[in-house]
Amino acid sequence: MDNIPHEVLQQGGFIGPQFTGVFFFRDVFWRVTIPLVFGTRAVNAMDGLRMMPTEIKQRLCSRREAMREYLLLWADCFDYDIGFQGSRAIAAAGSFLGEMIESTERELNSTITDLCQQRPNSKAIHSARDATERALKAYLAHHANLTAARAKNQFGHRLDKLMQEVANHAPQSPLSEVAKDLGAFAPYDDRYSSTTYTRPQLWRAYRLSQFTAAEVLRTITGRNLRAAVQCDPIFSGAPGKPIL
Repeated sequence: MDNIPHEVLQQGGFIGPQFTGVFFFRDVFWRVTIPLVFGTRAVNAMDGLRMMPTEIKQRLCSRREAMREYLLLWADCFDYDIGFQGSRAIAAAGSFLGEMIESTERELNSTITDLCQQRPNSKAIHSARDATERALKAYLAHHANLTAARAKNQFGHRLDKLMQEVANHAPQSPLSEVAKDLGAFAPYDDRYSSTTYTRPQLWRAYRLSQFTAAEVLRTITGRNLRAAVQCDPIFSGAPGKPIL
């Protein structure tokens, strides 16, 4: 969380942002801090880039497609943070849904931690894949009564099979976009290899996992800041398609 020492955070008593994502710009993974919001207080998406110097923020704001991408990432982080808190209240204690929600949180945070290093850790590509798998299983647990036994026996770690089941349940779901980009992830069996991935490759995998986790929680809680963000004029009347 910004520059707060982990020793302070581990002691507890710190009140501040509960979730921090990352945005890739100019070959750097910039932390995106999601604030605690109470009531109807307005928030500014650019305030999330606390560590980004003013001149780089200005450069980001001057690039329409980059700003689109950032706003969508910020909205997904915001929806994920709010959705995580809300979905925990919905999931029954000890349920498979609850387990998958908590597991998604752990894997997503592992991904982000691995990216926020002086030398981003290639392990992030595997954590991103795991977060996506858990999120899809959470979706099916909530919407199609998927059980732990069926998840293990029918789907295992096959993202393609999970995506097909999601499509069978909701053909028009925004999650269908995820199925088109599963190549962003390294194969499951490669997790113990010494393969090194580039920063753009790591960004692509994280971005997909952040969107998936956020979209799944949007379907559970009904909260959707992303839809409001997409009504911004920056998304209309210009060439190019923003990611996800």
